[in-house]
Amino acid sequence: MSNNDSYQESAADIDSLDEKILKLITKNARIPFLEVARECGVSGAAIHQRVQRLLNMGVVTGSEFILNPQKLGYNTTAYMGIHLEKANFSKRVV
Repeated sequence: MSNNDSYQESAADIDSLDEKILKLITKNARIPFLEVARECGVSGAAIHQRVQRLLNMGVVTGSEFILNPQKLGYNTTAYMGIHLEKANFSKRVV
């Protein structure tokens, strides 16, 4: 085994049902499990178990909401960095 092989993760063991679930939830992270179950022809409990398994395996790492700053009235974005001469100045700066 080469050094590169030790850093590679093995592919997750997923089947066609997992693939269908992933396709549906990546298209809409807020889709109800019961709707996914209907699309897949299985129970809601089965979908819940499958999604939990995919989360535990690290195949799915979460979901997120993305805010639109313009809709909230923010028209400017600024990034600022402060470099301190000494780390112990941080309390005074904050």
